[in-house]
Amino acid sequence: MTSMNCRSLASTSFNKDSPVLLQSVSVDVRIEGFIANVESTQIYKNVSKDPIEVRYEFPMDDESVVYHFEAQIEDRVIIAECQEKQQAEETYGDAVREGYVAVLTQESDFASDIFSCLVGNLPPNAKAVVKFGYVTELSLQPDGILTFLLPTILNSRYNPSAQFGGTTNPPDDTSVKIEEDQPYKFEIRATIINPGVITSVSATKDELNVKLNEDKTRAEVTLAKPFVADHDFTLDVSFDEVAKPHIIIEKGEESKDGILKRDVLMLNFFPELKADDYTSKHEFIFVVDRSGSMGGPRIAMAKETLLLFLKSLAPGCYFNIIGFGSSFEVLFPDGSREYAEDSLKAATELQQTMGADFGGTEILQPLRHIYDKPTLPTHIRQILLFTDGQVRNFAAVIELVKKNANNTRLFSFGIGEGASTSLVKGIARAGRGRAEFTKEGDRLQPLVVKTLKAAMQLAVTDLHLEWQLESGGSSDIVQLPKDLPPLFAGERLIIYAMALSDKVVLDGKVHLKGKIGERPLEFGLDVDSTKSIEDGSFSIHRLAAKAQIKQLQDAGKDENKAAIVLLSTAANVISCHTSMVGVDKHRKEKVSGDLIRKNIPVMRKSKLLMAKGTTHKSALGCSRAPATPPSTCRKSSLGLTLDKIRSAPASSGAFGFQRVPGSFQSELVAPESRAEPTYLSVVSLQKFSGEWELDKILAEIMKSPIEILEKAAPVKAQNVWATVLALCYLDVKFGDKRDEWEMVDRKARQWLDLQDRDGHTLDDLMAKARAVIDQL
Repeated sequence: MTSMNCRSLASTSFNKDSPVLLQSVSVDVRIEGFIANVESTQIYKNVSKDPIEVRYEFPMDDESVVYHFEAQIEDRVIIAECQEKQQAEETYGDAVREGYVAVLTQESDFASDIFSCLVGNLPPNAKAVVKFGYVTELSLQPDGILTFLLPTILNSRYNPSAQFGGTTNPPDDTSVKIEEDQPYKFEIRATIINPGVITSVSATKDELNVKLNEDKTRAEVTLAKPFVADHDFTLDVSFDEVAKPHIIIEKGEESKDGILKRDVLMLNFFPELKADDYTSKHEFIFVVDRSGSMGGPRIAMAKETLLLFLKSLAPGCYFNIIGFGSSFEVLFPDGSREYAEDSLKAATELQQTMGADFGGTEILQPLRHIYDKPTLPTHIRQILLFTDGQVRNFAAVIELVKKNANNTRLFSFGIGEGASTSLVKGIARAGRGRAEFTKEGDRLQPLVVKTLKAAMQLAVTDLHLEWQLESGGSSDIVQLPKDLPPLFAGERLIIYAMALSDKVVLDGKVHLKGKIGERPLEFGLDVDSTKSIEDGSFSIHRLAAKAQIKQLQDAGKDENKAAIVLLSTAANVISCHTSMVGVDKHRKEKVSGDLIRKNIPVMRKSKLLMAKGTTHKSALGCSRAPATPPSTCRKSSLGLTLDKIRSAPASSGAFGFQRVPGSFQSELVAPESRAEPTYLSVVSLQKFSGEWELDKILAEIMKSPIEILEKAAPVKAQNVWATVLALCYLDVKFGDKRDEWEMVDRKARQWLDLQDRDGHTLDDLMAKARAVIDQL
């Protein structure tokens, strides 16, 4: 049996009478600080009279590190080892043909966030207990919460035509729709350990049972109800002093080879920058995925995220919007326009009418369109991409983004359950930006503010580490990856480093240095060998190895393959060029009989979209007509004409109040339900310049007759007074969410600094506004 046959099995759907069943999946998570170590156990049962080959495909975060794979079949345990990929496939294929029981796990050739597991020659009536272990970093949210994500949704990936980087022989699709009964039991357990106090543990969609010890440094977590894999599982954890810079030293083991033999450091920086390290001299190009897979909640989230960005932009910047699918449309075909009242009005009208009606996901075309145009001489170009990432040509996309990273930064948003981490994170790494993921029910505002602040920040250049150790210096330490990731203010920056000799004494200081504009930057950390740890899983070693492997892989150079294989096998971690394989050659009798191959169905939300030649189909199977220009588009995403929207009762939506399309600045429709206003109700009234108008809508939000607010004005300019009132109201009522309206506040204060305030200082006006609001 050849390796190709192993990876091109016929797809199957779930049937309870199938001769092989995935009976259960159990996941045990151990969280210590910023690191999660995960063991997943899958139990298969062959109830047939013939030997079978089992194939199971599952999602995995792009930056997770698979380092252990084993299978227990009857009384024997097969431990897999990391080998070069083709060699591993040949080892597996030869063993199965000869009748031995064998196991193989590897990354997909088309996406690094999809893994497959193969069990060959599972004997009749036998049970296979398959275990694999991996380690991953927890993501840090804007509010200081650490999030562990367990991907469970595996969405099909759109395959574009070959001219756009697609493949001519994509693998078959094995799926069970989430509307069907889950064909296996799924359990999740977690242990959380922290030197400081664990302040909270929660899950986005699942009810938890949480048991804390007395000093609240350890938590045991189980699910209150059975888990159904119709969504990715997220576990949110809060610690005391989570943003404190620190170093963790993980000891190597003398008996090991390569990186596992050396001491490895994990450096955690939380840099802060100055206000003048930001500029509004940017060109923002918003690229929105409008393919069929973005239907339903996904396009709604993309639209809301886009609107929040549009409302938070600062005067002086330029912007444009591109929607893409099988084709793409540009809001301003002649080029980006300055952020002004008329351009913002056109953008918000387009935002309101966006639908997931552009067919397939041809992401290369709009990016090429952007990169083919010269950058503005006075503004820094930034791309902000919103997508579910369901494409197979991610390597071609990453290559294009990396090629243009010197003149254009790229920030990406993964939208919805099962969004491709290989694409969303890969293009952000290549574009020297950052990636965020959002799902239905998530709060978008903190992510928008965080990303916009990063995009408005000047790029940090010449970033490097300098070591001052008691024994050894910078020449005795190698950083991993070789090229440091970009630095953004207020965000965690993780850097790994390895001691090149056991003679290096890891005591002293390390300095992270660079420049922002012409201003030098420096951040220091103490290095203390007495605080080193020993971890039998070598979690930090393997994360460091994966960081270097990812950088070598993203470079896309053939000559890097040897280095990737060497590092991957030394650290025993799977990469794009290696797999894990194990063979039970100690079994006394080989398995006999004809081998039957069976795919284990996996839960999916969407079906595969395929491209044939140059004809592209929509999700409904219809060829897309030439796109309607945005200026003539009269339909909303709900199919209502603008006239119908004007005559229909307005809903409160995300902002609590809704503006009538076509009259962005002055005409508003108040909701009939009189819902309690949110801070977004206030933000939605801010004009592009940063000011507010003193009108009945603002007065209604503040629950005051407009006459009282007008009479209390200490300045002649009503818009100055309205802007101060709005800022003070936000501070009084929504001060706990200040990080979410920070950019709105900054824009308003910049506008107020340019206005005639009749001799009043801004602090004086804020105090007067506070007195008025306190009496309401």
